[in-house]
Amino acid sequence: MTIGQHIRVLFCVVIMGCIVGFVLNGEETATSSPYIDFVKAQQWPFNEELLIADVFDGHYEITYWEYFTARTGQHVVQLTGTNEEQQDIYQFVVEEDYSDFTIGAVKQNNILLTPEKKWTYIKTFVTKKASNTGEILAGF
Repeated sequence: MTIGQHIRVLFCVVIMGCIVGFVLNGEETATSSPYIDFVKAQQWPFNEELLIADVFDGHYEITYWEYFTARTGQHVVQLTGTNEEQQDIYQFVVEEDYSDFTIGAVKQNNILLTPEKKWTYIKTFVTKKASNTGEILAGF
C-alpha cells in the first residue's frame, strides 16, 4: 500500500468511527481519555508479559483508539485496527473506577465474532506477538 492509500484508509476509519460512535451511542467520542490509557496499559489475562496496546499496535498497520459512554452508561474503549485487507473492531468495557475491564464485542471485517471465536482470534495474534518477542505464554 502506498502512503496515500494509508492516509485514505486512516481518514475513512476515523470518520467511520466518529459517525458510528455518535449515532449508535448517542454520545460524543473522545480519542484521548483516561479510560483509553487504562485499557492500553493492562496485561492480557492469559499472558501477563504483554500489554494490550503493544499487541494491537504491533499487529495492525493503523490503530485508532476512542472512548465513549454507551446508552447503558457503560464506559467503552473501542479500538479499530486496520491492515491492508482487514479491519477489526474491539470494544473494551471499563469499570467506572478503573478497577477492571472486559473484552466486549469483536468484529472481524465487519462480522461479529461469537465469544469462542473472539478468544481464539485474540489468542492467535497474542501468541504471534509473544513468539516474535521470545516470551513464553502462560497457560499454553
